[in-house]
Amino acid sequence: MKRALLRHLGQIGLGLGGGLLASGLMLRIAEPPALPIAILDRGALLETLDKNENLSDQKALKIRFDTIARQLADAGYLVIDRGWVIAAPEEFYVDSTLDPPR
Repeated sequence: MKRALLRHLGQIGLGLGGGLLASGLMLRIAEPPALPIAILDRGALLETLDKNENLSDQKALKIRFDTIARQLADAGYLVIDRGWVIAAPEEFYVDSTLDPPR
């Protein structure tokens, strides 16, 4: 009696352990990894360019914006323009006054 009970409990334990292991593996395979997102505001850049008279400063700002976007993308971020975002948490927005990531 005790031997049969222990055998059944062992089988249940092995079955549950195997099920948990298999379900964890399936979740890892099925779920894509989280993608970091950065939202840049090209509209704010264009407003800045309209007010800025110096052509070399305009070029420098455009280059800086493109450099930030490229470096974020190289670091694994999905870079989106603010004009295309319907809603997002505030921490996804990138402050254009910051230095580009290195």
